[in-house]
Amino acid sequence: MAIQETDSEESKITTLLTCFPHDQSLESLVHIPRFRQRLSILSAWSIAPGSRVLDIGCGQGDSSLALALELGPSSHVTGIDTAPPDYGTPLTISESQEKILQSPLGDRLAFQNQVDAATFFKSSSSSRFDAATACHSLFYFPSPESVASLFSELAGAGIGKVYVAEYDQKKTSFPESQTPHILAAKAQALYHAYKSEADDVLNKKEQQQQQENQQLGHISSKNREPPLNIRAAPDVESITNAAKAAGFRVGREGKFTPKEEYQEGHFETRYVRGVRFEARVKEEEFAKEREEEILGVIEEVRRAYEEMERSGMEKVRCMDVWWAEFELE
Repeated sequence: MAIQETDSEESKITTLLTCFPHDQSLESLVHIPRFRQRLSILSAWSIAPGSRVLDIGCGQGDSSLALALELGPSSHVTGIDTAPPDYGTPLTISESQEKILQSPLGDRLAFQNQVDAATFFKSSSSSRFDAATACHSLFYFPSPESVASLFSELAGAGIGKVYVAEYDQKKTSFPESQTPHILAAKAQALYHAYKSEADDVLNKKEQQQQQENQQLGHISSKNREPPLNIRAAPDVESITNAAKAAGFRVGREGKFTPKEEYQEGHFETRYVRGVRFEARVKEEEFAKEREEEILGVIEEVRRAYEEMERSGMEKVRCMDVWWAEFELE
């Protein structure tokens, strides 16, 4: 099927859905709002058509796909992600990306998994990229240090422009309905930070015992849950400071409020205020003060959600999105 380049948002979304493997029963709830969100981000970024772009934290490939469509037939997008190829459900990352590569937009794309920017640049020339993008991916980096390292790697590779879009956790357009999402992100970030510290102090013997148990099929309840999506959750100030420390300056920046149909904030809030996340926190056996800190934020999420409902609102709204174009000085 030939791709017809068009300025109509609905036509673009139809094309993206055609090229992206997905559950059709979730189109209206999940996939259409996500693609509309990505098109809003790309509109704000205004990357030059025909650009060669490195898409960092590409995941299943939806952001890379949107870039390839929006930047036109002479563009090329390389998506990289640190996740292993077998991560993801119902399709793994590698399965999803392979189907995208077989789509009508496939010749504009390439993917590499289980690789970070530093590793990627060791085996690939940075000169073939006009820009790098991070579309809702920095939230899922493992630590603030890894975000700072990313900008250092991009600067060292001579990437002249970096485009970022991430949630603004401090300034909100709709405080009542957006606050539960802010708190849900905070709870997950705390959990990840404390779990990472605990994992770092495990001695080799304990790690070896865990591996042996898993090989024998003795998987504890801790191991049944997949990793959380939200990890470092850096705020706007820390992202900007990391970029500036690496030698970038802010060329342009702005903010917009996602449409109500985009329900990522509602999904995150529902998980954090539910029983599964609380149980997960307790199973980790954190130090008492740390467990109480996370459980306290969970209670804040629940209270904020109840206050929102009392105000007559049924759905949590996503946080506002801050976007920026960074230029290498």
